[in-house]
Amino acid sequence: MIIMEPVLEIRPSDGFALWPVGGSAPYGFLPLDGALDPAGIGSAVMSVADDNDVGSSEDRPTRPEESPDGFLHGLLTSDGPVTPGGLRVTDTASGTTLVPGCCAGLETWREWCGLPDDPGPVCLGHDPSPSPNASEGTSG
Repeated sequence: MIIMEPVLEIRPSDGFALWPVGGSAPYGFLPLDGALDPAGIGSAVMSVADDNDVGSSEDRPTRPEESPDGFLHGLLTSDGPVTPGGLRVTDTASGTTLVPGCCAGLETWREWCGLPDDPGPVCLGHDPSPSPNASEGTSG
């Protein structure tokens, strides 16, 4: 069976105190489903707001100084918030899982809707860049 589920990449929550957070390791993927507890929902909102944290600009109102308004400013004034994560696809028969890559956020989920009718390419993002020393210590 093929399972597709929306997942959100969770940001670190060290020192975050505006509301309860928890339920997933930083930079791990949190499934967005009906099983989220209040702390998981808090982590999801915190991560999306943090990823959209921007200051004031000509086309945005002035950023409030007080919390939580200041923290939520970018999310609430964005025309289309960036949502880190994407769709995780798992083939339960083979145990293979396809996870979202960088730069293919959950906000692009609509690209997957046409896949059954048009099996063209779907953006999966890109792998992380290898470290400059990734090949050191290996034989070729």
